[in-house]
Amino acid sequence: MNFAIRKKPFIVLVLFLTLFTSLLIGSSCAEIYRWRDDQGRIHFSDSLHDVPQHLREKTRDNGTTYETANVFSSGDQGGQVGARSDGNTLAGNEETISIPFTDKEGLADRVIIDITFNGTVTAPIMVDTGSPGLVLSASLAAQLGLIDYDGDNMLVLIGGIGGTQVAARAIVDEIKIDSIRERFIPAHIISDSSAAYQGLIGMDILSQYSLTINASERRLIAIKLPPSPNRPGGRNQSWWQRNFRELVYYTNFWDKQAELVSNIDGPYTVATSSSERIKEFILTQQRVTHRLYDKLENYARQNSVPRHWRK
Repeated sequence: MNFAIRKKPFIVLVLFLTLFTSLLIGSSCAEIYRWRDDQGRIHFSDSLHDVPQHLREKTRDNGTTYETANVFSSGDQGGQVGARSDGNTLAGNEETISIPFTDKEGLADRVIIDITFNGTVTAPIMVDTGSPGLVLSASLAAQLGLIDYDGDNMLVLIGGIGGTQVAARAIVDEIKIDSIRERFIPAHIISDSSAAYQGLIGMDILSQYSLTINASERRLIAIKLPPSPNRPGGRNQSWWQRNFRELVYYTNFWDKQAELVSNIDGPYTVATSSSERIKEFILTQQRVTHRLYDKLENYARQNSVPRHWRK
């Protein structure tokens, strides 16, 4: 992960994390995978099921898996739509939110919308159904104060065609898309990869809405769904399970490493300056991972999320 400013302390910790890459990849980790398609779009996913076969074959030897399901071109919206003074519309009896988007990055098709984060920073973000949750560029995360350059960030591994890279984990308090507001959004932070957008947003974050694209008018149409007990906190089951699965995996992993650090017969007992820094790194990761897990657990309890979704 390359940061434009004050990057050295963070990169030192990233280098420490590479010591454990083989352990993480070899375990049954709830991994997030990154890849670039033939049109240059970057995608993220944690599932194999909808993956194009040719990508599976290319990456099988590296132990990585990929999924893609882009949100492009649904054609014009049919039916009668009534205008409103705020720019949104009424379709039948349902109020809809009409969100403008940019449809190009050079010659490539895109759906890029403006999102305001924590009420302070507005940035262009690409809509991608293949991206689970929210992915932010390092430069945007820095603007939002989500990067601790002293190393106090939870680090995870992301698989990709070129191998495995490090990403950071953080929680965004609020996002605003037109009149849509969503709160408590876990995000992955990666190195900058595009000048046209500063992150990716997946459809699971907007699971309270039915989303279609009006390609000719370059509008993303969102219709809010009726409240449902199957979406506690406005999130569906897969959203809750995926976020808990990842955090449970990493809390268990760093707890195990912390045990090894304390074991006099363990691999971290050699008294050198490097081993002391590695020990500090492990204990920091244990602490920040538990902190994020506790935040997610508290949020789940507040929203009465079923216990079997929190595993």
